[in-house]
Amino acid sequence: MHDVIIDSNIFILFLVGQINENKIKNYTRNSIYSKEDYYFLLDILSKYDRIITSPNILTEVDNILNRITGDDKYRYLAIVREIYKQTIEKYLETESVSQNWFFDILGVTDSAIIIMARECDLLISGDSSLCDYAKSLGIKTFDFKEYMNSKL
Repeated sequence: MHDVIIDSNIFILFLVGQINENKIKNYTRNSIYSKEDYYFLLDILSKYDRIITSPNILTEVDNILNRITGDDKYRYLAIVREIYKQTIEKYLETESVSQNWFFDILGVTDSAIIIMARECDLLISGDSSLCDYAKSLGIKTFDFKEYMNSKL
């Protein structure tokens, strides 16, 4: 199995593109992304068998996207229910996560991502700082922000 883990910002892009690809720029944390970026992400994800996630990532995503209203809200709820069935959710105890040296710098969610990414084939993140720490630990990463900057 080839596993990929995506941080909350990229997970939001992944979901919003499925909700309504024409509204990608409308949602918090997505104003820099376009429909083309969404399709580029889908192309990367197509090379992997499973998306690994955590309660921390899903909570951050839901805190942003649960504010959606109207028809998009119903699409969001239907889509996430399907995504929850397809992803592998791993739980790490916060106390355990907090024992790592990078916790002081990265916090709970990003530290959990680092720990889980060690067992994945790729980490995709829109957070260059997280990517830098992951790379320093020998984790294969795709820095989406670096990709966005290269397009300028």
